Amino acid sequence: MTVNRDDIWYAAKQTKILHAPEKKIETFGETKVHYYVVTDLLDTVGQARIRDGIIEAKRPRLITPDYLARKLTDNFGSEAEEYAEWLVNSGQALRFLEYGLYLHKEEYQEEIVSGDSRSVGENIVRQKEGDAEGPCVVMVGVDDLWEVSLMRFASQLIESSVPGNMQDLSGRGLLEPSGGSGIPAGVRVEIENDFFAARGKPERIKRLGRKLQDFGVFDEYEDRLYGLLKELEK
Repeated sequence: MTVNRDDIWYAAKQTKILHAPEKKIETFGETKVHYYVVTDLLDTVGQARIRDGIIEAKRPRLITPDYLARKLTDNFGSEAEEYAEWLVNSGQALRFLEYGLYLHKEEYQEEIVSGDSRSVGENIVRQKEGDAEGPCVVMVGVDDLWEVSLMRFASQLIESSVPGNMQDLSGRGLLEPSGGSGIPAGVRVEIENDFFAARGKPERIKRLGRKLQDFGVFDEYEDRLYGLLKELEK
């Protein structure tokens, strides 16, 4: 099915979040939210579909202007190169957080029930009051574009979490520039952990090499990386 921008915009505008978790994304851990997306069936009056599953946010990851610029260029092509170059050379103390969102397909299920989507959704909210299952979100969306509703919630969750995550990182000094390249101290900590975890593991060494290139610090760590490779030959 081909979906145009107007359809996506319409689905996003039609999304109504009936209940959202108070808990934000954990700064130093993973966060799981149980979602319920309720939609009216397109071809049947008086019936609604309930889709539920788990959306997980990985630990927020600090990224640098170099990393973001590389990803922009990879994803958007030559049109992004000029902007990416400005981003790296602007001289601003830019720091970004990357949130790895993951849908647990193995925990996804759906069912069709009687009633309209709004009343069904409100009933789910009442059922979940005081429930100890953990954070959950209940929303009403459009049946064939229900994932747009899910992504709208995810974007709002990230937006509301960024200030607290940044405050937590700053409180531990992880946003401070570190080393000659000026990348955040939090990135240095992550790289050191990766070096420890990669020892004796070729695939992890390869991933670490790509990460160093993404962050624009490969030259700085090149000797240590090759040292890991030499250890494999022994």
